[in-house]
Amino acid sequence: MTEAGRDTDADISIRNLLTVYNINQPDKKITFYNTWAKRYEKDLAVINYQAHVFAAEVLDPVFPKERDNALVLDVACGTGGVAEQLKKLGFKNFHGIDGSEGMLKVAESKGLYQSLKKFLIVPGEQLPAPSDTYDLVIVVGALSYGLLSLDVLPELLRVAKPGAFICLSTKDEMGREYMQQLLVCMDELESKGLWIKVVKKKIDHWQKIVLPTELSSEYISGLVAIYRKSD
Repeated sequence: MTEAGRDTDADISIRNLLTVYNINQPDKKITFYNTWAKRYEKDLAVINYQAHVFAAEVLDPVFPKERDNALVLDVACGTGGVAEQLKKLGFKNFHGIDGSEGMLKVAESKGLYQSLKKFLIVPGEQLPAPSDTYDLVIVVGALSYGLLSLDVLPELLRVAKPGAFICLSTKDEMGREYMQQLLVCMDELESKGLWIKVVKKKIDHWQKIVLPTELSSEYISGLVAIYRKSD
């Protein structure tokens, strides 16, 4: 707070982050994202959030260099930060899905996506995309408590071409077991022969901690995992 008692810009950012972190109902979360979209990237910068950068860095050395014609599905694409990073790596063809109209408007303004669809991803429903279509399916930031259900993993496989890459990221949320549950689900799909692990990398400085914690570190860790769909 400033001496005059007014919130600083950083105060507003932290309040927004705490608000979204504590909303668990999908409809209420989407409503908040619609109003938050214009400040979203600015607020995430306060906690040094770079999940989209980490995902691109892990993907770059393992994805084939011929990327001009690769078709990417960006699931829960938000404001388009993932597409911005992938464009730097030579990707040009992007389809995006997100449940927030406000976030999609920001993504559309960047001119990177050939297709953007508003769709609230809920358990038991298919993604609005045909089977065996994409060369890369990527989810950054949405594999988290209160966002995407782990039921989405088979859908990511369905829409990917045989041999396509699937890139997933998640953060280690203190006191919540989402990452461990995700790891179990990923291992189960691998044991069934549905995909093959390419790389799994822990990122120590995923983002600054938002919620109060007794941990000594200023940052929480995260994970980027890349698989190839079985032929």
